[in-house]
Amino acid sequence: MKSKILKIKDADNHNFVVFAIASTEDDYYLVWNINNILSLDLKRIQHPVLNDEIFNGKTVSCFNYVCDKTNIEYSLICNKYGEFGLISQLPNVDFVLKISGILTNEEINRIAAAIRTVKGITACINLNVKKISLIKIFERI
Repeated sequence: MKSKILKIKDADNHNFVVFAIASTEDDYYLVWNINNILSLDLKRIQHPVLNDEIFNGKTVSCFNYVCDKTNIEYSLICNKYGEFGLISQLPNVDFVLKISGILTNEEINRIAAAIRTVKGITACINLNVKKISLIKIFERI
């Protein structure tokens, strides 16, 4: 009997990109501008996981959109809540934008460049979540 070879997918192959965004604007203004620039329809949602992690009755400011044509999901999440940071490893980051799906490097660079044009955004950095030990956090959000 001939033996079969099983190929196991690489466990480190994650289909998402995370942008760290520093902004002087509030979440609704930022979402409105990102929607206009990227032709999205981000809408506020109750995050099923993160709301349990915020203290003192606060809720996570989270906006989500899934493109029907490309099946790419966009999630903009506020990181700062007064003295409390949702992701403590990113204390200077106001928002994170997680984009789940298959994107080319050109698409990632185009999105980052477009986000940087938004008034009030002082920085937009593509995080390498594998190198900064945040992969487990972003896998569940």
